[in-house]
Amino acid sequence: MPLSTRMLPQRSFIRTALSAALLAVALLVVAAPARADVPDAALRLTVDEGLRILRDPGYRANGQQQAAQHRRLCAVVYRDFDFAEFSKRVLADGWARFSAEERREFVDVFARFLAEHYMARLQERYTDESVAVRGAESIAPGRALVRTAVSWRGREVPVEVRMHLSAGRWKAYDVSLLGISAVQIYRAQFQAVLRTHSPAQVIALVRSRIGEE
Repeated sequence: MPLSTRMLPQRSFIRTALSAALLAVALLVVAAPARADVPDAALRLTVDEGLRILRDPGYRANGQQQAAQHRRLCAVVYRDFDFAEFSKRVLADGWARFSAEERREFVDVFARFLAEHYMARLQERYTDESVAVRGAESIAPGRALVRTAVSWRGREVPVEVRMHLSAGRWKAYDVSLLGISAVQIYRAQFQAVLRTHSPAQVIALVRSRIGEE
């Protein structure tokens, strides 16, 4: 199982834009609880602050500083991206095959894989790209679609971020760009793997890929 976006056309461009989009999602922090009911406003208020993590020249000095930057980026993603909701949607019908303990374990290892993969790629490829929040619309009670745009090499890439209210704050659970969503990308891969692997084997497979790419 590749567990990556390498099968997609223009893969370098898509991976970079998706990484930047995931960072934009991760930057939804509890800095403005009074505006928690306005997901796009909260995202817009804090995205620049988060991008400074990448732009801070202090993290470029040596490998130790880059590792510190990586930990900080991952911490933001863990806090503000709902990996449990994302995992449930990725596994779709396969979610029912996992026991409660297997579900918790899968969410944990899958979150670690995604955070390690995308934040490492973002550190490698980030060259002062920016993220603009264009607006949001309610798609269901407690759910919203936030439209953003990632500027990359002179091109503006529209990115849609799906968010929901979780424990009183907005968290993201999917991102889409160029008509392709992260849930769709990984669902196709896991559906194929689950035809021949047990939940325990799938968990072991994901764990084995952490830090490899």
